[in-house]
Amino acid sequence: MKVIGDHNGIEALRQLVADHREYLKFLVAEAGSNTDHRAPFRGPDGVLWHLVHHPLSGELEVRRAES
Repeated sequence: MKVIGDHNGIEALRQLVADHREYLKFLVAEAGSNTDHRAPFRGPDGVLWHLVHHPLSGELEVRRAES
């Protein structure tokens, strides 16, 4: 599983996972089961991000949520 996307979002995800290890498993499962393949999360600074699962490639993409 490869994580791609916005560098700041990847860092926010890393910080989140460092504090709450099991949360990454939840986000991956949520993104995989949603019809749009996205799972929202907030970084430590409060910015909203989406973890997007690409089922064909298996990649996880981190995108900043649109306002």
